Amino acid sequence: MKKLTITIIFLLALTVTVSAQEPSKYAGTSSNIFLRAGLSTRVSGLGEAFTAVSDDENALFYNPAGLANISQGAVGLNHTQWFEDIKMDNLVFGYNFDNKLGVGISVAHMWMPAIQGKDNFGNPTGDINVSSSIINLGLGYKIHPSLYLGIGLKYFQDNLADFSVNGVALDAGLYMYTAIRGMTFGVSVQNLGGNIQYDQVQEKIPFSYRAGLAYKISGSGFRLAVDAVKSRDNDIAIGAGLEYTLMEAFSLRFGNQFRQDRKFQPGYGAGLNISDKYVIDYTYYAFEDLGNTHRVGFTFKFDLPGTNYRSKSVYTRASSIVTRSRPPVSVTYALNRDKLVLNWSRVYGAEYNVYAKTGTEGPWQKLNSSQIKETKLEFKKPSGSNEIYFSVTSVINNVESAFSKEVKVEAK
Repeated sequence: MKKLTITIIFLLALTVTVSAQEPSKYAGTSSNIFLRAGLSTRVSGLGEAFTAVSDDENALFYNPAGLANISQGAVGLNHTQWFEDIKMDNLVFGYNFDNKLGVGISVAHMWMPAIQGKDNFGNPTGDINVSSSIINLGLGYKIHPSLYLGIGLKYFQDNLADFSVNGVALDAGLYMYTAIRGMTFGVSVQNLGGNIQYDQVQEKIPFSYRAGLAYKISGSGFRLAVDAVKSRDNDIAIGAGLEYTLMEAFSLRFGNQFRQDRKFQPGYGAGLNISDKYVIDYTYYAFEDLGNTHRVGFTFKFDLPGTNYRSKSVYTRASSIVTRSRPPVSVTYALNRDKLVLNWSRVYGAEYNVYAKTGTEGPWQKLNSSQIKETKLEFKKPSGSNEIYFSVTSVINNVESAFSKEVKVEAK
């Protein structure tokens, strides 16, 4: 009877948590499917294609290397109303230290209403309760302006009827900017670990690996993302998503996961950013056989305390201030004949300073004599063959932020 109960519960969790995937030759070879369940409202609207995006605290769930991208501290709460009254909740925290080291912490929980148990003869027994919990810690480190590495550690616990098991799993990832401007690449492995035991049965945890590309179209607000994911107990799945962001305040998302013999059933999402502090996300999925699913997320963002990590330059003020303003989230450039145009995302209520340096070790030099009110700067295209790095700071009430992420320009 115990084995029958465990089998029923496991099959139910497998069916509903993996979004009704079509069976493959690997089906049933892994347990604890919650370890790879999508937990982010924003990312679910992108077809779970986030390995090469990984630009906020949600990188913890897809590619821990992307935690180094965090430019604001964040606390996020996501709720999923799944099939058959199954619910998933997670609380995630992201923070960045010294513009190089990012950290993420998450607590996630999945549960469902009690199930009426039955013995081998069909007679009712007591209620069966099913739940899973995961504690996740991740670190991302910028080893080069264009290359980040990350690692994650998970502790998980499954409660299946009268049985409770726990274990640990490891994640690792790489994130990099490619030679194509606006395109990033990411790869990660997830759920590296040993077996866990339910009753007398040994089960493997769902090891998987994923790779992705993302392309942000400069000046348009559009971002495209695609992931390829291979799990131990499923065939390769392709996730693809499109995100459009208007004035850093409103986002629309469209995404789908493509699997063998699976119908085209995309997800639709939207996000609202209020004053760069409060973010509300929503995603809707309609599955023909299992019904509708809803995800909602709320994120509170806060400015990071400035730290003294800047290179020394003739502008000593820039290397000594401690601030609570935040830098622009993104900085891009465009070459137009003999001009170089630098663009950056808006920070509400801020003016800006632009800095440049030659090579990775050169001192920072401020380019503007007075603070800039617009979100772009045009100047003569640099000559020579040196690599030039640019960074932007924001200034609010005479308080200057830390540096933004650097952008590299190869002068030719």
